[in-house]
Amino acid sequence: MQKSLGVLAAISVFAIAPASALAHPQGEMDHAKMKGMDHSRMDGMNKGTKGVSSHMDKAMDGFMTSMKTMDHAMMNAKGATIDSTYARKMIAHHQGAIDMAKVELMHGSDPSAKRLAQMTIDENTKGIADLREYLRQKEG
Repeated sequence: MQKSLGVLAAISVFAIAPASALAHPQGEMDHAKMKGMDHSRMDGMNKGTKGVSSHMDKAMDGFMTSMKTMDHAMMNAKGATIDSTYARKMIAHHQGAIDMAKVELMHGSDPSAKRLAQMTIDENTKGIADLREYLRQKEG
């Protein structure tokens, strides 16, 4: 019986949610209700406090910069053929992986994650070299 009530409660929440979403168009918030909420435990909400957050902010900035650079490079990579376009986009993709791995090496603390980051750098550096060699052979 309790399980049935729990399922019914969950279903009613999902049934009501779309109607409430229509009442508040995307991007619009009820700031009066948000004002009293405690966001101190939410990641990123206490930017620059408690030492760890500041360090995390620097790492996140590094990840975001790496991803934006990679996205831009991938979107703009073009070749004379589908094959060379693929190779150029993958070079940008591999470079993005290297850049993100460097952020881990600089800011991470877990030895296993750092080992994986170094493996990422090594593997993607080889991948870039292979793709560049392919382009050299095909395009001269």
